Amino acid sequence: MEYLNEAGLLIEQPDDLYKLSSDAVALANFVTCKKTDRVIDVGCGTGVLTLLIAFNHQPREMISVDINSAAVKQLEKNLTINQDKLTMTKFTPLHADARQLHTIINANSADVIVCNPPYFTTGKKAQNSNVSQARHDDTLSLEDLALLCTRNLKYGGTVYFCYPANQLAKAVTIFENNNFRIKTIKLVANNKGIYLAIFCAKKGGGHNTTLLV
Repeated sequence: MEYLNEAGLLIEQPDDLYKLSSDAVALANFVTCKKTDRVIDVGCGTGVLTLLIAFNHQPREMISVDINSAAVKQLEKNLTINQDKLTMTKFTPLHADARQLHTIINANSADVIVCNPPYFTTGKKAQNSNVSQARHDDTLSLEDLALLCTRNLKYGGTVYFCYPANQLAKAVTIFENNNFRIKTIKLVANNKGIYLAIFCAKKGGGHNTTLLV
């Protein structure tokens, strides 16, 4: 059991599931939404983004979807652990392929989508299939994410996601090609330099972009 914030929000993460990362926390701290919003957490895992966004912003509904059934079950447990701190939001955990989400819920119905997507397209995969699935984009490429955002976000809706900083141009191109406009890019550094870009993109928005370093 680990603390997610100073307010005592907790998360339990079994050893055989993908663990909490600083990327997810940085993304959660970048997201903004309103209490009237319907938010979708794509590839929710054990619930880092779901828990932090619900606690910080209290949206009316959070739909948390993951293709891994064990991760969704752990998310449900983590929601129960923190239920006294998350009373303002309706939670809908879904074990499903996010690419088919528009066939499960009403299409174009979300105000905000958040995603910490798998980054790796090549390279050796982890022996643990749960970890491998969370890190490699076999089941959710960046193109898949852009398309599902097109299908599920309202016009003017917002998607927040992160991606390696050295692939920034790829991320911008893919989302621009799917009728999204990149509104903000935040660059995140560690002791080796800038390694991560966090994006805020709007469906059908204007072309002005703010760069945060």
